[in-house]
Amino acid sequence: MRQRVIFDHCVPKPLQYSFSPTIEITNARQKGWESIKNGNLEKLSAQDGFAALITVDTDFADSSKFPSYKLPVFLLRAYPKVVFEALLPLIPSVEALLDESPDTGLYIFDNYKGQILTASSLSENIQKRISARSVPEHED
Repeated sequence: MRQRVIFDHCVPKPLQYSFSPTIEITNARQKGWESIKNGNLEKLSAQDGFAALITVDTDFADSSKFPSYKLPVFLLRAYPKVVFEALLPLIPSVEALLDESPDTGLYIFDNYKGQILTASSLSENIQKRISARSVPEHED
């Protein structure tokens, strides 16, 4: 069964072509929702039956704006920049979690200097980045 996932308008569109064919990606623009703000986008996505929302917008991690979620929200991050190539290594982790039918809530996937970090809050993600800085880089 194909899972329906929606991309926030800020997610690089070419990323959708890297997902498994078992995941049906729709972007906010395709739905005519490109001007819909974050909270309303998340609510509309849940009402429309999407399995998850994927974004790169850290506003989705603001607990004052999102005290609860209507569906799983996957926040993709990368250091030093959020670009298509840096986000690609996160796709297997996102797909694995989608296969588990995750609960509603925030899931952060971060490609930090080649290390894949996962967290459930921005503060946890930042702590994991700080810890990752202290790990020496491997030379091949």
